[in-house]
Amino acid sequence: MTKGNAEQVSKPEKACTVFPLKSGIYKGATRPCLVITKVCKGVGMLIGSRTTRSIRALAAITLLGASNAAFAQASYPGKPLRLICAYTPGGSLDLTGRPLAQGLTEVLGQQVIYENKPGANGNVGAAMVAKATPDGYTLLIASTSQLTINPSLYPDMPYDVSKELAPIALISMTPTVLVLHPSVQANTFKEVLAYARAKPGALRYSSAGNGSINHLATELLKMNEKIDILHVPYKGSGPALNAVVAGEVNFMITSVPLAMAFLKAGRIKPISLSAHKRFRLLPDVPTLAEAGGQGFEASAGIGLLAPAGTPRPVITKLYESAVKVVNSPDVGQKLLAQGVDLIGGTPEEFATLIREESARWDRVVRAGNIKPD
Repeated sequence: MTKGNAEQVSKPEKACTVFPLKSGIYKGATRPCLVITKVCKGVGMLIGSRTTRSIRALAAITLLGASNAAFAQASYPGKPLRLICAYTPGGSLDLTGRPLAQGLTEVLGQQVIYENKPGANGNVGAAMVAKATPDGYTLLIASTSQLTINPSLYPDMPYDVSKELAPIALISMTPTVLVLHPSVQANTFKEVLAYARAKPGALRYSSAGNGSINHLATELLKMNEKIDILHVPYKGSGPALNAVVAGEVNFMITSVPLAMAFLKAGRIKPISLSAHKRFRLLPDVPTLAEAGGQGFEASAGIGLLAPAGTPRPVITKLYESAVKVVNSPDVGQKLLAQGVDLIGGTPEEFATLIREESARWDRVVRAGNIKPD
């Protein structure tokens, strides 16, 4: 190699190998040069008298880009965030989502704007987040049911839960409770079963829509106990529970926090819990197994997610911020008082729950031949 044709290449380090390729014109060089490939740990570089400066410039640009990205993550968040709820206002998600947005605003030092984007049983709002720029500024507050049931319910999902959403934190897991309108002449689970068997098709139950956790939990109850009951779907868990309170339907399996105010006022009757153990705020309400039924767990979980590809440092900061919120006296204690069981689960724990629950509810959807609205 001559000084005029190419720069001298120093003796490579042990992990690098230098391979002389050929002498000639290479991609726009104005005169012949010896082109050398230097391979370090599997990464190739071209070095020549006319390419060295370009290589150095490219390296500088790459380092600058990495530096800017690192700076952006370190200063995150630098603007307001959006927290999307994919269901109607007033539902169980709102009971946790709105206080969470308020708490994150205080912890992060940037406003977290809470938005309801309902439609297609949560698919509209969730898809909006899944397709958003993965920069940590568009987040999703989601129920575990929409993440674990919808993929089995909708053959043409507008997004892929496992590939397009990144779990941040499992905020809460709360058992569901079977609540009954006072006009129904039954006060125990066995009496409800006796009523249903004596009058097939007479009992009507509400849900937040076909494929919701309310719907699947009650269908599982129906299959287990071999009873004939009528499903009346509503658009959201809030309207579905209001229908029970108003006497439009007879009963519903709903989340404890959503039902607490009506339970305290005596406007609905608690019958049994879809859980493996009793709940601290309803100590006198038995589980299904204790009440004489086939016990199963249908917990209402809530979690925080971001678009897949969101930088790990941003995910970590959001997780740590969410944990601070659920442990705070202002937000955490209020949620506990409402009946929310706070978890603060890691991204990995949340991802595992999604996988396991997806498999379980898929079996119910197939067995019941359940279709979306």
